[in-house]
Amino acid sequence: MEKPKLSIYFIHSGNIDANEMIYLPVLRSNQLSHDELIFSESKNNSGKFYKDLIDRADVCVCELTEPDMGFNMELKYALSTSKPILALAQKDHGYDAKYKNLLTNVIGYQGESEFRYYVEQFAKNYEGKMVGGKSTDNLVLGVLK
Repeated sequence: MEKPKLSIYFIHSGNIDANEMIYLPVLRSNQLSHDELIFSESKNNSGKFYKDLIDRADVCVCELTEPDMGFNMELKYALSTSKPILALAQKDHGYDAKYKNLLTNVIGYQGESEFRYYVEQFAKNYEGKMVGGKSTDNLVLGVLK
């Protein structure tokens, strides 16, 4: 029996190199290879509205480095859907204090392997537990110090 697929949408700023910081790390993951990874900047999704992509996803991963207006709009919409959100911030950059009120747990990471590890653990927790993009389970992987 094939593992259930999980749809993961990645929220990030246009001010970062998403290919190096987000896309390549998760694409290099064997564990995530059976999941649907939804990147707003991919060729398959070019021209698609971010709300439609978030609606299609089961869960969201939010990378908080150097947020811009587009990032804020995507995050606000993702929060309104009540989908599980994994919030990550680079330890050496930190994140804007205003996100502390929106996202209860932000995990600090350093480098590609830590980023990939947290996304894998998050996905592992929700595989097979999502029904119509909703889950009642809460997951706390850690807190940024």
